[in-house]
Amino acid sequence: MTEPSLRLAFFKLNVPEIVPALAFWREAFGFEVTQTFDEADFLEKVLALPGQSNGPNLMLVAYKDGRDVSVGHGHGAVGLQCTDIDASHGRALKAGAVKGSGIMTVTGGIKVAVLHSPQGHEIELVQLPG
Repeated sequence: MTEPSLRLAFFKLNVPEIVPALAFWREAFGFEVTQTFDEADFLEKVLALPGQSNGPNLMLVAYKDGRDVSVGHGHGAVGLQCTDIDASHGRALKAGAVKGSGIMTVTGGIKVAVLHSPQGHEIELVQLPG
């Protein structure tokens, strides 16, 4: 029996309002909208990084009934690998991110920084050595 072929396609972040959340992810990291779903119950924006339209995609979802989408502690960070953590960290802060750990070096010379989006989602930037 052949195993089914799988790939990570997307992950979703629930946000209270699309416009400010979309502005943050665009300004901070350069995400672009590749598709929009404006349905009766929700508005969803499918985002991709330039040159990575096949994903995995980040999807921002705002429910139209105003339900509580407060960020809890039952998940980890959105992880983004970067080549210049200082520049990426600075750009995110300028776009409205809230500073978490600051930039630190961990085992193996890997640089890591934790931030939070204006909507409260944890973001982890990672720069590999070399």
